[in-house]
Amino acid sequence: MFTKQLKFSFLFSHKFNTEISLHQHDCYELVYYLRGSGTTTIDNTAHTYSENTFSIIQPRTYHNELHHEATELICLGFPFRESESHSIRLENGIYPDRSCLLLQLVKKMKYELLTQRIHHHLKLELLLNEFLIEFERTRSIHSSTESFEYIENFINENFQQQINLPSLANLSGYSYDHFRHLFKVKTGEPPMSYIINKRIQHAKKMMLSTDMSMSTISQDCGFSNSSQFSDTFRKITGFTPSEFKRKHFIR
Repeated sequence: MFTKQLKFSFLFSHKFNTEISLHQHDCYELVYYLRGSGTTTIDNTAHTYSENTFSIIQPRTYHNELHHEATELICLGFPFRESESHSIRLENGIYPDRSCLLLQLVKKMKYELLTQRIHHHLKLELLLNEFLIEFERTRSIHSSTESFEYIENFINENFQQQINLPSLANLSGYSYDHFRHLFKVKTGEPPMSYIINKRIQHAKKMMLSTDMSMSTISQDCGFSNSSQFSDTFRKITGFTPSEFKRKHFIR
């Protein structure tokens, strides 16, 4: 088995507008949210949880919870050793449960916690291992070309707006760090660089086809201000926006 000897396991309901302060464990933690909504900060990154999402928290990682609605959850603490023999990756983050099979496994966990039947700890360990296997299988499916094509299309259509990359990571079923790695493998660029390059390409087209001011172009392309636009443009192209436009008209 991948995991053994659960460190802790419990089913708990939190009232709305309550908070669990920052803390850490010396083991991995799985928190499955059966109902409710709120936020959790894991290793200084804020995430939103809702019904049928779950968090993975690595050992010695500080995390907390703020419950915006009454929240029912199952929490399991367990040792886990990643190795080449089973390539399951447990990375910090909040993940959507896209598979009804995961929810069915969690319901079985809930039953074991409520009934406390003989050997229920052993049963929980078996269910947890099955959960982790199905999580990896589901994640592999949703990291397919089709999934990333959707994300690329979303960025291509919305690059002029502020894009929440952690939310896109949730759509892919991966932690933010692993999402960035996979995105770079797929496109050759980290997601933020991909977005900035899309903005610069759009700015070039606008400069060469319209008489808009640099201030208007910078806003239309999603930059905070003209100074940020100019600095970014020069860093990527080697020219300031004005130099680029003059160079074009000279030709």
